[in-house]
Amino acid sequence: MSVTRSGVGMWAIAAADFGAELELVELPEPSAEPGQLKVRLFAASVNPFDRKVVDGMFRGSDHVFPLVPGTDGAGEVVGSGERIFGTFFHHPVGVGTYAEYVTVPAGNALAPLPEDLDPAVAAALPTAGMTALQLVESLGSAQSVLIIGPNGGVGSFAVQIARAAGKRVIPVGRGDSLVEADALIDLVSNDRSSFEANARYAPLAFNTNYVSSDPAQNFGMKGSRETLVRLASMVQAGDLDVPIARRVPLREAVDVFAGHGPGKTVIIM
Repeated sequence: MSVTRSGVGMWAIAAADFGAELELVELPEPSAEPGQLKVRLFAASVNPFDRKVVDGMFRGSDHVFPLVPGTDGAGEVVGSGERIFGTFFHHPVGVGTYAEYVTVPAGNALAPLPEDLDPAVAAALPTAGMTALQLVESLGSAQSVLIIGPNGGVGSFAVQIARAAGKRVIPVGRGDSLVEADALIDLVSNDRSSFEANARYAPLAFNTNYVSSDPAQNFGMKGSRETLVRLASMVQAGDLDVPIARRVPLREAVDVFAGHGPGKTVIIM
């Protein structure tokens, strides 16, 4: 069914309720409150976290419906024209980047968008790139690392960054056997028993799904402007390839949670 713009507002991809299918909707353009920036988005990337939000990950906290998911993006600050990229998550939940416009707290992890950096590439960097970089740096002097789930956004970045750091990377896909290593990064396990079975293969182990009984093994990314600048510089220097598997126009993006193989999905405004 075709949807026609009424002449006001903006296009967005949103869910009417927790667990609902994504739909193309027209919403009013957001207004920036004190301490916020209003951004006209060029591109937004899709992360597993976005689907968890739609499924009710933050049920009980303040939400806005229709719920617009999306935490990562690149765009232009309305009023100043400054080009930025970074993380746009804020409360209330549901005012995300799957839209033509978004507001963002000025204190979020945001960095200048270089003129020679494709906005779609920049939009794909923040959550996955910062997570991968910080995970690899958490390995310290470990010389070998098992990476379980090497083909997704975080995994693709982590493999490249670990190899650039001189580490021997052992990528582990579905059905592959594990071997002993100095460290392990598990991007796949969703339950404690699976992670603990994998963690036996390395004295240092991390997971990104918070399933370990040991808090030190539950890795959480800490966003920063400095990390974003480093990632952009790595891409510009040709040291980091951003694995974009699919670029989808906003008005055709209702199926972005369906999954389309390895790499990142990016919504183009």
